[in-house]
Amino acid sequence: MNRRFAFWRPREREQDLERELRSNLELEAAEQEENGLTAEEARYAARRAFGNTTVVKEDVRDMWRWASLDRFTQDIRYGVRALRKNPGFTLTAVLTLALGIGANTAMFSVVDGVLLRPLPYTQADRLALVHVRFYPQNTEYGTMSIADYLDWKARNQAFEDVAIFSNSSWRFDLTGAGEPIELSGCAVTQNFFSVLRSRPMLGRLFRDGESSPTAPPAVVLSEDLWRSRFGASPTAIGRAVSLNGVQSTIVGVMPSTFNFPSGGVKLWTNLRLRPPTRRGPFPYIGIGRLKSGITLSQAQVETNTIGRQIERANPGNYHDMTMPVLPLSEALTGKVRPALLVMLGAVFLVLLIASANVANLMLVRSNTREREMAVRLSLGALPGRLVRQLLTESVLLAGTGGMAGLALAWIGIRALRAWNPGDLPRIEDVHLDIRVLAFAIFLSVLTGIVFGLAPALRSSRADLNSALKQGSRSGTASAARRRTHSALAIAEVALSFMLLIGGGLLLRSFLQLEQTAAGFEAAPEQVLTIGIAPGRLDTRNRESATTPSSRRYQRILDRVRGVPGVVSAALSDSLPPNRQADYDTFQIEGEQWTEAAFPAVTDVIVSPDYFRTLRIPLIQGRYFTESDAGDARNAIVISESLAHKYFRGNPIGHHIAPSGPDNHNPWLPIVGVVGDVKYTGLDRAVEPALYRLYTEFDDGDSARLNLVVRSTIARGLAQEVEQQIRAIDPNATLSDIGTLDTVKSVSVAQPRFRAVLIAGFAAVSLLLAAIGIYGVIAYSVTQRTNEIGIRMALGAQRSGVLTRIVSDGAGIGLIGVALGWASALALTRVLSSLLFATTPTDPLTFALVTAILVFVAITASLVPALRATRIDPVIALRYE
Repeated sequence: MNRRFAFWRPREREQDLERELRSNLELEAAEQEENGLTAEEARYAARRAFGNTTVVKEDVRDMWRWASLDRFTQDIRYGVRALRKNPGFTLTAVLTLALGIGANTAMFSVVDGVLLRPLPYTQADRLALVHVRFYPQNTEYGTMSIADYLDWKARNQAFEDVAIFSNSSWRFDLTGAGEPIELSGCAVTQNFFSVLRSRPMLGRLFRDGESSPTAPPAVVLSEDLWRSRFGASPTAIGRAVSLNGVQSTIVGVMPSTFNFPSGGVKLWTNLRLRPPTRRGPFPYIGIGRLKSGITLSQAQVETNTIGRQIERANPGNYHDMTMPVLPLSEALTGKVRPALLVMLGAVFLVLLIASANVANLMLVRSNTREREMAVRLSLGALPGRLVRQLLTESVLLAGTGGMAGLALAWIGIRALRAWNPGDLPRIEDVHLDIRVLAFAIFLSVLTGIVFGLAPALRSSRADLNSALKQGSRSGTASAARRRTHSALAIAEVALSFMLLIGGGLLLRSFLQLEQTAAGFEAAPEQVLTIGIAPGRLDTRNRESATTPSSRRYQRILDRVRGVPGVVSAALSDSLPPNRQADYDTFQIEGEQWTEAAFPAVTDVIVSPDYFRTLRIPLIQGRYFTESDAGDARNAIVISESLAHKYFRGNPIGHHIAPSGPDNHNPWLPIVGVVGDVKYTGLDRAVEPALYRLYTEFDDGDSARLNLVVRSTIARGLAQEVEQQIRAIDPNATLSDIGTLDTVKSVSVAQPRFRAVLIAGFAAVSLLLAAIGIYGVIAYSVTQRTNEIGIRMALGAQRSGVLTRIVSDGAGIGLIGVALGWASALALTRVLSSLLFATTPTDPLTFALVTAILVFVAITASLVPALRATRIDPVIALRYE
């Protein structure tokens, strides 16, 4: 036979080996017969002289080409047969591993897509965002004004080029392309795309000169918007659309891979830089590409120097001004990085618990295969060969669990992308690909080796004498095995304790967050909110063209108040708990700001009934009245925290100039002080706020305002209210229709997601730990059946047997909890940045989790303990 192809014809190869061995035996027997032995005696003598034929076969096979691969395929075939013979064990192990590997694969795909995958920009490591911070008590990175940008650009030496863009919360009302729709968009300088070195998929990007004050409005669309609103037609280039009432020409389309500054941005408009008349407002973020050889720290030194120069040139506008420089990757993902790493650690703990559980199952199974392994060793199988075969079996089991886990991961990733809790950045880059698949394969193999190694080594070191005897169920070996099982169960409990503590702390933090008052007393479910962006005025209609936007809003309020069930209605550009429209400076008449805290506060535009509609308490003075709306420059209302922080006495009658006093911002008298309301998030400290009337802004087309309607049937009013709005302004763009409890729910989406996910992992770990304890106690009862029978035959009470066995389970739980306490106290520190009004060592959480785990340990022990009490001593004494 041609040996080169022996691997591909294993049956013929084995037949050749059998014939060769038989021929050698026959020759040896013939020689023995010649020495005077009978035929029967000669055959036995030949076998004794030749030795163990099984060992000879193994030695010959080792010399064959492809021997290692051949043995591997044999191990796989044997492993498949062994797993098929035990479907209950196989299914339990596969499902357990699928949970652990699937959760880890899904979470790794998120971490890979959000944190690890390179940004889709040329030399992205050279890109940085530049902020402005001049309010020392504000620990977050701030935004800059156009004046700041122009000064930075003129003095810049560290960056090749610099640009600015508006934050992604800017809203644009698109009309002229189907039904009016509100979209997220950015206003950017002409060189924005060139700094990123990005190219359009269709048309062009902004050209030089398109950031000048006289440049015509232009817009670049996202691929998604181009396909959904313009049918992916090339003729969209050059078409005019209306954005916030301004006619803009479509000049290009960006591919779907471009998602800067976030995936929610659907368009980019050219920012026309008019010469600034003041330092503000501050809605922009800078972006630049570092010059070759310049480091981030060098750029930071330069920007801070520029900041100090700007402050010296404008002493009344800034205090302790700095210009923080952040790497682009950190700026885009910095807020979610800690949470994702915590969740990745949590799913790894789940995998460890699952591995410990399967290792326990494998150890129990190895006990039932002791005689099989002993027979194979006695017939000449090498210990290393058995270890290799058993590890192949465990890796095969883990691989099957890994494939099931990939299916779970695929489902989880699709659900995550559809849900996108809290606008997870770079969510579009999260998917199953070759990197994630390689991770899943590596994890499956590693897991199989980890949980299969101990059982394999123990099986290869079996005591042949005791294993081949009957009735060796007790004694020293069994006690050692029980200790091994108990140690694995204790590890499961300790790991589960850590997960339960993490989940409990995040859940408690979330509940504290949900119960935090936003500052208004109206029931959130009874308050309907609708975002309104007025349609463009009809310039052909003289009456329409001269109608102030405030009058149109007033008509809308009058119509909505007449709807049955409506108690009150008002307007505001901001909404609690997290929709802050503007954050700007102010000045108090007669005060010189020399203190460290620069006065910048939330600036809210409202209609007179806003406070009554949301039932915001009045602290001093009075609310706005309709007569104030007739002359909006005669009144301003401030929040309680603003009054306490900036006024030494009664603030009523003092005058404030928002953004500083000039022709557009005259001094306004304070007529009232109201309770603090949160506009920057429930988890944030209250920001001081000032309130101005919306009638101050009668400049034609107004910016977007929120209609706030309080009624007893808010959820059923949306359609009727929408009809009343359309009756006044048919071209208005309506958005974000829902109740305030929906707004509140969306605002806590990320904390809820973290709490639910970690709590879910903790619940899985608790279940696995309970199964582990049950398995250990059940195995112990089985091994000690003879002992229990003797005790009961000698007069032991069933209650005593029950107590003894349950105490074993409780002991496992208590030891695991003690180890878990020590680990949790160290590891929960990493959760501190994710917690709200909850300490990492919260006593209630630790006490509750301890009680739960001890209770579960006792409960998991009860079933095998009750079974032990029903053992018949007569039958038990015969048990072997």
